[in-house]
Amino acid sequence: MRRWLAAAAASARLVSGRPALWLPGALAWIASLGWIPLLVAVTRPPSEAELTFLGARIVTSGAWPWNAVVIAALAGAVVLAAFVLVAAANAVLLDMLDQRHPSVSGTPRLLGIALIAAIPGAVAFVLLVIATASAAPGAFNAPQDGGSVLSVVAAVAPIIVGLSVAVVLGAAFAAVASRTDGVRAAGPAMSRVGAAALAQVVLGTVVQAAFLLLAGLLLGVLWAPIGAQLDLGDGINFATALLLVGFVAIWLCLVLAGGALHAWSASTWSRLLAAGVRPTPPPRT
Repeated sequence: MRRWLAAAAASARLVSGRPALWLPGALAWIASLGWIPLLVAVTRPPSEAELTFLGARIVTSGAWPWNAVVIAALAGAVVLAAFVLVAAANAVLLDMLDQRHPSVSGTPRLLGIALIAAIPGAVAFVLLVIATASAAPGAFNAPQDGGSVLSVVAAVAPIIVGLSVAVVLGAAFAAVASRTDGVRAAGPAMSRVGAAALAQVVLGTVVQAAFLLLAGLLLGVLWAPIGAQLDLGDGINFATALLLVGFVAIWLCLVLAGGALHAWSASTWSRLLAAGVRPTPPPRT
């Protein structure tokens, strides 16, 4: 634990003194996690009745199950684009942390590592889609038996938990593999770091989740009066315009803060792995 605290504190000092690290970190953060609080704040969550109606239309459509396949393909394309953006941002960020000239030349390598690390998460996601598709027809076609969106979520809850764990561990594996000789060296490198790597996985995830929650709550409070005015259908008046400008400014500040947090995590991983490298003994004479 002390080892992780020392690396985390040193990384916090480094990132706070180098704002240039926040920009590539911000791109990686907004493409991976940063869109979540914004989406939650500015969009009205659909009601259970609306979700039930949408699910029923998809399931009972004559295009089923191909409409679900098209939706999954579009979602996969968006996810792949996000992977590319995160890999490019991390390539620049790692160059800056290592005092090299920033370049996106390392993007293909980091993208390949990230895609390999995402295989368990992808398998869990496919299982989630299959389980949801299996549970949805019974839930939506038999509402008199208590079928609903909540019943579908409850049926696939274990898979959702497994998917979350796979995503967290995959991200940690990719972070280690990108700083070593590749995927094969990631496991031994993480074992050399030991408990400090586990602390980075757990505590780093907790810090990220806490920041996402804080950002979502703040953006939700700021958007509430703007959304109420837009719901009235009277357009945007001067006061609402000022609130909207303030909302955008706060959101940009949160994006930079998220970028600093991502840079802190990247720097902490680099320090832990550098400290875990065993020195090569001198050759015998």
